[in-house]
Amino acid sequence: MNFLSRTAVVMSAVTLLSGCDNRPDKTLFPPAGTKWVDVTFRVPEGITLQPAELLYRSAQCKSVRYNSSNEPHDIPGYNDIERPFSSQNGSNIRRLRVAVDGGGPCQWQLNSLMVSFRIADDVPLVKGKKVIDTSYIFDFGDYGLSDGYGTGRAKDVSGSLDLKTDFFPVITKFTDNDVSMKFFGGDTATEKWRRRFRIDDTKSISIEPIVHLSRVVTLEPPVQTDNWTAIYPDHSRSEIPRINPDYEKLLSMK
Repeated sequence: MNFLSRTAVVMSAVTLLSGCDNRPDKTLFPPAGTKWVDVTFRVPEGITLQPAELLYRSAQCKSVRYNSSNEPHDIPGYNDIERPFSSQNGSNIRRLRVAVDGGGPCQWQLNSLMVSFRIADDVPLVKGKKVIDTSYIFDFGDYGLSDGYGTGRAKDVSGSLDLKTDFFPVITKFTDNDVSMKFFGGDTATEKWRRRFRIDDTKSISIEPIVHLSRVVTLEPPVQTDNWTAIYPDHSRSEIPRINPDYEKLLSMK
């Protein structure tokens, strides 16, 4: 389920209010002097960068949510937007400029920014597999996105961000007909490898994934024990208690 689908699920139980109209004006018109965040992403070979996904919220154009007793209560309104990155002169650097204060009649404020990438469809490795996005999430306010993107919990950061992470392709064989592929950049339950950030006074974000397409890990389901088996690029095998290979071992093989 992608970002917009998840937002639609949230919004299915919500009635949007804006003045006399039940639909909010989602126009963005950043005011003079607004803060901007510059995002750059270096796209490695064999990778597809997805459009950035922005979530703005408004305290002026509220939504109504109903609790289990069917009692209404107001929450800030939602405005979800996709924005493609721009490129120049054939470079592999992609850029995006995002307004923190979106302005407009509803005075939209940036709540979350998500940057996602995946293995490109023309890479032979993906044939016959379900490809899963790898994401970074940046929160500028209270959570507007779920925790279901594999980024881990948000950690507080301030100032400019320069993010470089080693990623390895992981093939997970749930059944013969259910095989997924995604990148693994460390267990995001561990703070060191989390990819979700609660932003404070950040003007620039630089993301440079270091992708090792030839260092593939295969995960096979349990047979006689409850543990999965990881098969590493050097053909060694080991049981793992969770569906995560040994990241430190992978780093030693890059």
